[in-house]
Amino acid sequence: MMDKECTTMTASEPDQRAAMSSPLRLEILGLFTADEPLAIADMAALMGRTASSLYYHVDILEKARLLQRTGIRPKGKRYEALFFPAASRIELEAEKDRESAEFALKTMSSAFRMAERDMDASFRRRDCVSEGPGRNIHAYRMHLRASPKLLAGINEHLTAIEDLLVAESDRDPGPSPDDQHLSLTLALLPLKGRGDSQTDGGD
Repeated sequence: MMDKECTTMTASEPDQRAAMSSPLRLEILGLFTADEPLAIADMAALMGRTASSLYYHVDILEKARLLQRTGIRPKGKRYEALFFPAASRIELEAEKDRESAEFALKTMSSAFRMAERDMDASFRRRDCVSEGPGRNIHAYRMHLRASPKLLAGINEHLTAIEDLLVAESDRDPGPSPDDQHLSLTLALLPLKGRGDSQTDGGD
C-alpha cells in the first residue's frame, strides 16, 4: 500500500486539458479509489476492456503528467509498469478565455457522458436505493430564477458537499466492507431566461 499524500493538481497545460477531455481517460483516472497503484491489466479488468485498448490512453495521461509510474511488478517472465495519479485531486484551471472554456466544456461533456453511462448501468443493479439516508441513486435537473440570497444559499450547500468529500479524502480512513463506489456529477450554470435584461445577443 502506498503512503497517500492528499494534494491538488491544477491541469493548466494544453496537453493536460486535452488528456482530460476524453471520457475514457477520465474513467481511468477515476479507477484509483484506493491507495494501490494499478497496472494497465488491472485497469482493463476494472473497466471490462482489453489491456491493448488502454495503452494509448495511459500513455497520453503519462505524457501529460497526470499519471506517474511508481514501479514495476513481475508478470510471467516479464515485468509490467504500475501507475498512480500525480495528485489525489486534479482540477481544471478556472480561466475565462475562449480556449480554456472550450477545454472545460469538452472535459465536462466527457464527465456527463460518463454520468449517463453510470446511470444506465445503475438501473440494471439490484442494490439501488432511491430513498432515505442510504440513497445511492438520485438525478435532478431544474431551471429556476435565483435571487442573490437564494444563489448564496445554493452555493453554501454545494461548498458544504465539496468540503465533506475533500475532508473525507484527506482523512483517508481506508476501505471498509460497507463502502460503495459512487458517481457524483454537478453543474450550476447561468442561463438566459425569460425576461433577462442581460443578454449576449444569441438565441
